[in-house]
Amino acid sequence: MATDGLHENETLASLKSEAESLKGKLEEERAKLHDVELHQVAERVEALGQFVMKTRRTLKGHGNKVLCMDWCKDKRRIVSSSQDGKVIVWDSFTTNKVRHCPWWGFRTPTLSSSSPSTPL
Repeated sequence: MATDGLHENETLASLKSEAESLKGKLEEERAKLHDVELHQVAERVEALGQFVMKTRRTLKGHGNKVLCMDWCKDKRRIVSSSQDGKVIVWDSFTTNKVRHCPWWGFRTPTLSSSSPSTPL
């Protein structure tokens, strides 16, 4: 073992100093990437004042939690996926389902309308 000739306190002290060194390097790399945590960004955002959200329409069709939703490029259709394994395309004007299909993979995929895939 690499620590055979050292006392217990010396080993612990060297491990603590190595951990602090690695923390410092991690912070330097984060700074290079401008990587920040959500709470840091939230502190810099101005308050919106009295922002009231109301439910306008409820889309019913998923049997479990919705994982993600995204607008299609035509700004009329919405695509959603959920933990129930379904992907549903919605008409946002009528709130009707345009198309739905089961996702047979291990996880339901996340969605993005900007992906270079076949149009829905």
